[in-house]
Amino acid sequence: MKIVIFIIHTILFISCTGESKSTFQVHGALSDIMHKGARKGVVQLSSVINDNNVYGLGAMENLDGEIIIVDSKIFIHQAKPNESPIVQTEPGDEKALLLVSTKVKEWQTISIDEKIDDANIDAVIKVEAQKAGVNIEEPFPFIIKGMFSELDWHIISPQSPGGSHDDHLAKSWKRKDVNMKGEILGFYSEKHKAVFTHHTRFTHMHVLYKSESLSGHVDGLTIEKDWQISFPK
Repeated sequence: MKIVIFIIHTILFISCTGESKSTFQVHGALSDIMHKGARKGVVQLSSVINDNNVYGLGAMENLDGEIIIVDSKIFIHQAKPNESPIVQTEPGDEKALLLVSTKVKEWQTISIDEKIDDANIDAVIKVEAQKAGVNIEEPFPFIIKGMFSELDWHIISPQSPGGSHDDHLAKSWKRKDVNMKGEILGFYSEKHKAVFTHHTRFTHMHVLYKSESLSGHVDGLTIEKDWQISFPK
């Protein structure tokens, strides 16, 4: 009888731990895009958002636009320099060239009164995540809300293989905002440089202006004070 009970407990333990496994997924890699000329889509977007509580960000096939997913609602923005961006919220067969995603059922929010900018943002996120009990050894998402003192961002346009990151930016739709209230979804990882973060950063972030239904990739950010950051609970 004791052996049977032990086996049952073991099965239950395995089942429970199986359900709690991370839902973090990465499709594609920046290194393949930048150095190998990858342009073919690697995951169909409709398959990513067919579940609840999905959060993600990335770039479209052929580098034709940016992707942000907030609670399984997707925004695909495409734009060419000097033209107005267009948005799509119901993907059909469209694919992402790069996508990082996970599922978050509950968030915990922390209020912060400290200036952040490109020089310290990764370090501040790491410290606050540790305080919140997040396992920083694994990738994790975060959401920043506040008044952005300065925000540089872009929507990638189709690019030919080759060229540096700066070359890609020069050929993309770009905007610089000052004192704009918005929301940023980001992913932090110290293990994914050149995969979904650039080789000098631990974070990949996209801004979402819900009032404009507009989003894109964050290149530079400054918040002077009074902002909030949320982590998975």
